[in-house]
Amino acid sequence: MKTSSLWGRPQSRYYSYLARIEAAEAAKAPALAVIGCADGKYVLPAARKGFDVWAVDVDDIAVNGGVKEDASGEVQVPGLVSRVKQENLSDRVEVTCGDFMDFPRPGRYDAVFTSGALQYSFNSRHRLASMVDAVCDLVRVGGLVYFDYMLPLEKKYKGRENCPEAQWWKDHFTGRPDFQVLHHRVLPPVLDKAHIEFPVDHYHQWGHLLVRRSE
Repeated sequence: MKTSSLWGRPQSRYYSYLARIEAAEAAKAPALAVIGCADGKYVLPAARKGFDVWAVDVDDIAVNGGVKEDASGEVQVPGLVSRVKQENLSDRVEVTCGDFMDFPRPGRYDAVFTSGALQYSFNSRHRLASMVDAVCDLVRVGGLVYFDYMLPLEKKYKGRENCPEAQWWKDHFTGRPDFQVLHHRVLPPVLDKAHIEFPVDHYHQWGHLLVRRSE
C-alpha cells in the first residue's frame, strides 16, 4: 500500500537526481543515504525505485511515530518506520534515529541527499563546514552528493553560521581536489504551502548544489 509523507512531495529535481544515479548504477541497486529523512518524503520514492536507502534523522516522532502539535491541534504522525513496513520495503530501507554525525560510514554510498537538515535547529551545535564534510565522507569515489539548502531569506536568519549566503556553499568546494562541483543554482523565493510543524503558508528560498567525489 502506497503511503504519503506529512511533509509533502519531493520536487521534480529530486526525481532527476534519482534518474542520474540510476543511469550510473545500472548494473546494481544504487545505495543512497538520506540525511534528515523525517517521515520519508525522499526515502520512499527512492526505495520504490529499487534503491537501497539508509535513512537517518534525529526526530524520534518523525522516525518512529507519535503526536506533534500543529495550529489545528494534535497531529498523529505515523512515522517512517511504519510507512516502510506498510509498503513492504523493509528489505530496502535501513532506518536510524539519531545524529548522523555519530554514525560515520566512510565511502559506503553511491549517492547522498540532504534537504535543509543541516540547518535544522538541533544541528546548530555542529559547525556547518563539519557537517558538510561528514555528509561528503559517506559517498564513494565517483559518487554524487546533492545539497538542498535554505538561504537566509528572512531577516532573523541572516548572520547565522548554519544559514550562510549561497556563495558559501560553492566556496566550500572551490580548489578541493577530492570534489568537483557539477551544478550550483539559487532558486527564486517560493511560497511553500502549510505543512506539519509550519501550519501557515510561508516563503523559502532554496539553493541546490551537486558535487561528485573525484578521489
